[in-house]
Amino acid sequence: MCTTWVNQCRAVAAGSAAASAAVRVEKVADNSWSLTGSACTLLAPAQVTAADVRARAVRLIPSASVGVAPHTATLVNIQTVMWANTPAIRELPAVAILGRRVTIGIKIDHVDWRFGDGVSATTHDAGQSYDGARHPCRTVTCPGYFGHVYTATGAVRVSATVSWVATFRVDGGATQTIPGAIAGPTAQTPLQVKEARGVLVPNPGEH
Repeated sequence: MCTTWVNQCRAVAAGSAAASAAVRVEKVADNSWSLTGSACTLLAPAQVTAADVRARAVRLIPSASVGVAPHTATLVNIQTVMWANTPAIRELPAVAILGRRVTIGIKIDHVDWRFGDGVSATTHDAGQSYDGARHPCRTVTCPGYFGHVYTATGAVRVSATVSWVATFRVDGGATQTIPGAIAGPTAQTPLQVKEARGVLVPNPGEH
C-alpha cells in the first residue's frame, strides 16, 4: 500500500523538479500495518540566481583578438587604426545550472585599451575593422576609425579588454539581467613603431 501511494505521489509530481512523500503507519491487533496518514509535497524547482549565472558567464566569455592597421609595423605621428575582433552581440553556449537549462546573451558595454606607450582609452564599441578597399585612410587621422597616434618609436604591445552586459533565461523563461559589466579575457598584439625619413634622390629626368 505504501509503495502504491508513493508511486502515486511521484505521478502527481510529473513535470515538477521533485516531490517529497511521507507516510505514517501503525501496527494493528493482527500484527499487520495500517496506513494512518500521508503527505505529498511538491518541491519548487531550484532557483537560479544572477550571481550563479555570472559565475558561469565569466568562464564562458571568449577573448576578442586585437586588430591593427598597419598590421605589424606603423609610423609615428599618424593614426594607427585599431579594433577588437568580435561581434557586438553574442550568444554563449547553453549551460546547466542546478539542473536547469540556462541561455546567456552578451552585448558589448565598453572596451578598455592600452596602447603600450603609457596611454590608455575606453570606447563603447569594438571599433571598425580597417577596409583599405572600400574605406581607405589617406590622411594623418582616419575618419570613422578608432586608433592611436604614437609619438615615439619602439616596440609596444597593444591590449584590449572587452566588457559585456549580460542577460539570461532559465528554461526558456523571461529574460533577466545580470547586474554590472563582465570583463572578458584581455587580448594583446605586438606592434613596431617606426619613423619615416625623407631621402633625396636624383631627378630621373636629368642626365
